[in-house]
Amino acid sequence: MKKVFVFALFMLLGGAFALAQTAEEIIAKHIEATGGDNWKNVEAVRMEANISAEAAPGMAIGWTLIAVRDKAARMEVSVMGMSQVMAVKGEQGWSNNPFMGSTDPEPMTADQTQSLMEQTDIDGTLIGYKEKGYKVEYVGKEDVEGTEAYKIKVSKGDKKTEYSYFDPKTFYEIKNIRVEEVDGQEVESVTLYSNFKKVNGIVVPHTMNQGSPMMGNTIVNITKVEFNPTIDMKIFDMPNTSKKK
Repeated sequence: MKKVFVFALFMLLGGAFALAQTAEEIIAKHIEATGGDNWKNVEAVRMEANISAEAAPGMAIGWTLIAVRDKAARMEVSVMGMSQVMAVKGEQGWSNNPFMGSTDPEPMTADQTQSLMEQTDIDGTLIGYKEKGYKVEYVGKEDVEGTEAYKIKVSKGDKKTEYSYFDPKTFYEIKNIRVEEVDGQEVESVTLYSNFKKVNGIVVPHTMNQGSPMMGNTIVNITKVEFNPTIDMKIFDMPNTSKKK
């Protein structure tokens, strides 16, 4: 009887330990597969893309992201000669929205600022997750477009959770579900990653299929990726329009 009990206890604890190790092993393999130590050399990134959106059929949409590690980020969306800019530097965020008739920059809310500031985490959620205070959990396998992907839950705290799905052959992240609270409302966004290409030793998905209740389906095709470009930090400052008349 004692032997049966000990064996059952071993299987129970051993299984739990294996699950805990699995999350760490999957993440470690993912980091190695996408660039490993090369990530440590990246202090800034600039990305350009073309977007096709279900909410704006037939429109040519341009997108640019510039991010400086842990310091600042700027995102710009251009449509029909107009550009919406969202930028953050430290704790200060601002945006304009000419599509809604607001050409002058205005401060963003705290939640919006924090959400954009996450773009300055150039490594992404998983690299250094322990140091960032995140908790990871291996959930199991789940089908993603015909691939039995490893699924990991990442608890980031402050009402933010991510679910990452990894191809078991390449260990690239092929799907991400992000759940967070923005301005008092829970927002869920789903992104599928594909068309992986290596840039300066780092693997970058060049096609992202994003879905959200507000925007519907959006396909982002990356056309250019630059690591450590020369950046003028003034582009992140909110323009002074008080003298404009």
